[in-house]
Amino acid sequence: MLVMEIKKNQTFKTPGGLLLKVKNVRESGVHTLELVDEYGNVVPERRNRSGHVIERSLRICSTETIRSFKKL
Repeated sequence: MLVMEIKKNQTFKTPGGLLLKVKNVRESGVHTLELVDEYGNVVPERRNRSGHVIERSLRICSTETIRSFKKL
């Protein structure tokens, strides 16, 4: 079994097609990822007209979840 080491600034593609870049790596196994576009630029969070966030730019994922992503 191949063990994938998660490092800062790695980019992953989720099964849903989102591109996520590793922002923080923690020893606890829960890491912070940022939503990026195909050029590597951070996508700001989106809000609707009422001001409610409908898409966050920061994601919190466990190591097990990140292993299901495709590394780019």
